[in-house]
Amino acid sequence: MSIRIDSLTKKFAGRALFDHISLDIPLDKTTVMAGSSGCGKTTLLRIIAGLDRDYDGSVSGVPERISFMFQEDRLLPWYSVYQNIEFVLKDVMGRTQMHDVVNEIIAAVQLTGHEDKLPSKLSGGMKRRVAMARAFCCPADLLLLDEPFKGFDAKLKSDMIALFERLYVKTNKTVILVTHDDIAGLGRDIIDLDGIRSMKA
Repeated sequence: MSIRIDSLTKKFAGRALFDHISLDIPLDKTTVMAGSSGCGKTTLLRIIAGLDRDYDGSVSGVPERISFMFQEDRLLPWYSVYQNIEFVLKDVMGRTQMHDVVNEIIAAVQLTGHEDKLPSKLSGGMKRRVAMARAFCCPADLLLLDEPFKGFDAKLKSDMIALFERLYVKTNKTVILVTHDDIAGLGRDIIDLDGIRSMKA
C-alpha cells in the first residue's frame, strides 16, 4: 500500500515546478522529502493534503485523516497553549481522555508550566513546540511535517527528534517529513525531489 502520485504537473506563472513526475510513498513508514530550496517540497505536501488542487495528474491512496504541521506555527492567538492543543481533540475524545492527552504531550515537548500562556507570551521556539504538540496528538493516519525542527537550539532539537522517533518512527506510522536537519534515523525512505524533477515519468 502506498500514496501514489502519477504524472503530476504543477505550474506557477507558466513555469513548471513539477513536469509529469510520478512516485510512490509507502504507508506505515517515515519518508523524508529532501531537495534544494524552491524544489517544491512544501507544494507537494500541500498537494498530498488536498490543500492545493491546481495541478494535472493524479494523487491516490492518501489516508483520510491527516495532521499537518506547517512551516508557520498557525496558533490561534486568543487561545492558551492548552486550548490550542485541545482544539484539535474536542470532537474525537471525551473530556477526561482529552485532558490526559493534552497534559502528556505538553510535558513531552517540555512546556509544563506554560499551559495558560497565550502565543503572544511565548518565544518562537515555544510556539513551534505548541504547533508540534498539536500535530502529534491529533488522531490521524498520515502526519505531514514541514520543517518541524527549525528554530530549536541543539539540545532541544535533539530532544524533539528523539520524541518524534519514539512516537512515529519506532511505531511504524505514516509520516512525510520535510527537513534540512540531519536526517539520520528519521526516515527509512528518502525522496530526492531534485532528482525526480530532473527526470520524466
